[in-house]
Amino acid sequence: MEFFLRKAGHPNLQRQTVPDGTVAEFPIPSVSREDGGSYTCDYRSIADQSRSSHPSEPVEIIVGLGEPSYPKPNISLLSPSGGVSLGGSVAIQCRGQRQGVRFVLNKEGRHFPPVDSAAFEVVFPISNVSREHGGSYSCSYHSRSEPFAVSYPSDPVELVVRELPAPRPSISISPSGVITLGGAVIIRCQCRCEVRRLFLYKGGIQIRELDADGDGGEFTIPSARREHGGVYTCQSRSRSEPPDWSDPSDIMQIIVVETTYSKPSISLRPSGGVALGGAVTVRCQGWYQNVRFLLYKDGNPNALQDAEPAGDLAEFPISNVSRRDAGSYSCYYHHKLYPFIWSYPSDPVELVVAEGSYPKPSISVSPGGVIPMRGNVTIRCRHQRLGMRFLLYKAGDGNYLTYTDPAGSEAEFPITSARREHGGSYTCSYSNRTGRAAYSEPSDPVQIIVADLSLPRPSIALSPTGVTAPGADTTIRCQGQRRDMRFFLHKAKDLNAQRHMDPAGDGAEFHIPTVGRQHGGNYSCSYRHRSEPFISSQPSDPVELVVAEPTLPKPSVSIRPSQGVALRGAATIRCQARLQNATFLLFKDGGYWGCAAPVGNVAEFPVIGAGWRDAGSYSCSYHTTREPVAVSHPSDPARLVVRDYTRVNIVRLVLSAGVLLALALILAEAALGWKRGGH
Repeated sequence: MEFFLRKAGHPNLQRQTVPDGTVAEFPIPSVSREDGGSYTCDYRSIADQSRSSHPSEPVEIIVGLGEPSYPKPNISLLSPSGGVSLGGSVAIQCRGQRQGVRFVLNKEGRHFPPVDSAAFEVVFPISNVSREHGGSYSCSYHSRSEPFAVSYPSDPVELVVRELPAPRPSISISPSGVITLGGAVIIRCQCRCEVRRLFLYKGGIQIRELDADGDGGEFTIPSARREHGGVYTCQSRSRSEPPDWSDPSDIMQIIVVETTYSKPSISLRPSGGVALGGAVTVRCQGWYQNVRFLLYKDGNPNALQDAEPAGDLAEFPISNVSRRDAGSYSCYYHHKLYPFIWSYPSDPVELVVAEGSYPKPSISVSPGGVIPMRGNVTIRCRHQRLGMRFLLYKAGDGNYLTYTDPAGSEAEFPITSARREHGGSYTCSYSNRTGRAAYSEPSDPVQIIVADLSLPRPSIALSPTGVTAPGADTTIRCQGQRRDMRFFLHKAKDLNAQRHMDPAGDGAEFHIPTVGRQHGGNYSCSYRHRSEPFISSQPSDPVELVVAEPTLPKPSVSIRPSQGVALRGAATIRCQARLQNATFLLFKDGGYWGCAAPVGNVAEFPVIGAGWRDAGSYSCSYHTTREPVAVSHPSDPARLVVRDYTRVNIVRLVLSAGVLLALALILAEAALGWKRGGH
């Protein structure tokens, strides 16, 4: 017979003639990288060369390359060391030292389909394990462009397939939850495991073992440290040979508290309650960035949500709220690189789900405005139902502050001797006292602002001063003594702050363009630290913005005596209008001086004991006494001149004495000359 050896992808073939036999051998004396590849052979009769056999099945020659170019890989079983049960699943991991190569899994001469990997390792999963899967495995890898130049195989790993697995144990940890550093922890593995041995694993690595006693055994950690945090499982094994391994238990986590991590704060937006079908956001704020926040609900051992915000605040939205969302929530955080070292839990916050049939109550504060430190204040809540329970909430606090069961439909929450911590935004809601809890929607918020007596009172001024014409622009200036404060402008009879500003300096200007009658009234201002929005200075003294009524004719003003008044003398400033029974306002140099009731249509303002400060320009206006109050434009000004006549008389006497002295000298000189001439 004549035999031919062919290599895939190679144009040349090799020929061997065997006159008497049926087997041919093709030796390769010194194997090199080029000899790797897929080979087939065929034959034909020497006598009849027109007929050839079909080619054989292919056979591959794989050339192993030693270090350092292709170091042998490592192989491991991603399962407990005891093996895997029939019908179970297992994975075999092969890890090399090159990226972007093709891995091959081998079992006792049989090759599994190769797998390409962009990383350093690849995982070969085996599901529905049968007896045939048991045995010795190794792996190798090669470049994708050179499939027949392969690394040396890894060391072997043995896959044990168990026929009749023992029942897997259960695992529990006491105390459960988050463990304090230095605290004792007991890990209990429980099973029907007489004459068996228990093994404890952390992160898949066996760390401890002991002989089971009756229905299980306990592994004690007397003083928990950071490195004890992690995932634990346990497994049992027969003490006799060959070993009979159970399946592993469920996993159990040990979370260790990091005492340097301050506990986070938790709040609800909106606070106080949310209606069925509404939306609410649970906000959790920590003290560090690059951390992961976890949200828990009381009664559920698993985290509901987790988040990795860019800053130190995480938000957990809950949409389409239902009754099952009601309950107590708390949150933790941990560094992303240390998932088993956590902060302490936040204080709990209560999510109240309101019933749509309960309308929201009203809320008020008495007295309103800024409350002095150690003053008393009362929060009142009112609704239309009897026999209900009122609950008071403060924004930023997790749960309601207090509750009361009033006999009527109004509840009072008194605060005596107000302190800094009482400042804040408050709401209230109500619920039935018996049966399944059903809550109203929260009231609108109301604020309590507490005055800090250590903050100096600001000053306030108007520009321009006096009566302001409708349509003009005016500016209210508020001046404090500290920088980087938030200034608030208040108007009398309006309990809410009108406007606020955050100036860079220690003062703020509030502009009112196109002044109208509605802007008239008394204004004051206050300021607060931006970091303490509910702690305020005391309000400034008030300043009145007077807006003229264009339909009222302006009055006239006159001063008696008109030529001026002697120092410490008396004068009268007289204002006259066409309107009877109006109240007159007197202004000096644009500033308010006083008011007076008229006799008829004339009002007189006496100036007794006139001093230099009384000198100046005076004008007056008047306003009606009926509501709404209307103010006239100011009169034309009149000037009050204060004269010191004592000084004038002294000057006159001095001048007269000088004149008399001069005359005396002239006469004396004349008499002396006459005498000389007579002689």
